[in-house]
Amino acid sequence: MNINSLLKTTAAGSMAAVLLTITTGCVTTPGYNPYGDLYEDIYKDSSVYKKHKETINNVDKDIYRPAIEQRAANKVRSMGYRVEDVKYKKGDNKIKVKAYRGGEDYKIELSYPGYNVLKIKED
Repeated sequence: MNINSLLKTTAAGSMAAVLLTITTGCVTTPGYNPYGDLYEDIYKDSSVYKKHKETINNVDKDIYRPAIEQRAANKVRSMGYRVEDVKYKKGDNKIKVKAYRGGEDYKIELSYPGYNVLKIKED
């Protein structure tokens, strides 16, 4: 076996591996769903979705709650306060924050989803 035939065999093998990777890459890419738009409406019309719709929506809201509270805490920290506690109830358009600054305790209410300051009360 000479060097040229060895190179041709190696090149052909690696080319086949590259083609296999390219061909299957689209199918196995995480998050890729070519049928997402097509079948999404069918899923929402199914009896399983309709039966558990409230549970599914509550789970979605609970997933975002920590992010909402973290953003509110960051907003209050940027105002110069030290945050002790943040409370947000789903469906409510207020976020309540307990904080202190300069030895004083404060209760701060922020609007949701705008995160604007509604009220600052010295506790």
